[in-house]
Amino acid sequence: MKKILGVILILIIAALIFALIYFKGFGGFGKDSGENKKDDTSVSETTVEKTEATTEELTEIKSVDITVSGRDYLFNNEKISLDALITEIGKFDKDSSILISYDNTATKNTMDDLTDKLDELGYKNYEKVSK
Repeated sequence: MKKILGVILILIIAALIFALIYFKGFGGFGKDSGENKKDDTSVSETTVEKTEATTEELTEIKSVDITVSGRDYLFNNEKISLDALITEIGKFDKDSSILISYDNTATKNTMDDLTDKLDELGYKNYEKVSK
């Protein structure tokens, strides 16, 4: 009886080791052993180019995020005046989705000034969300 249990235990351990090697890969064995890797590039081969967005690219963007905190407007993680913000928003398409996030310190007048300007410019697709 002990021999049978010992053999079963050895078979279970062998099956677990096989599954571990097959699914996780070890020493070049396993299903992800490297033969299916197509984008095997080194760090030196990878280049990142930072370019400025043109006006044409900005009009293709379908979502704009604005944060209102106290009496301040934040756009692209920068504090900005209402006039400068309206200038930036004017670069986007009228169908763009505008998400206005505000915290509990945002003043009603600041929010009203922004939404009045958006309505005046024809941006109707905006949503106000509390943080």
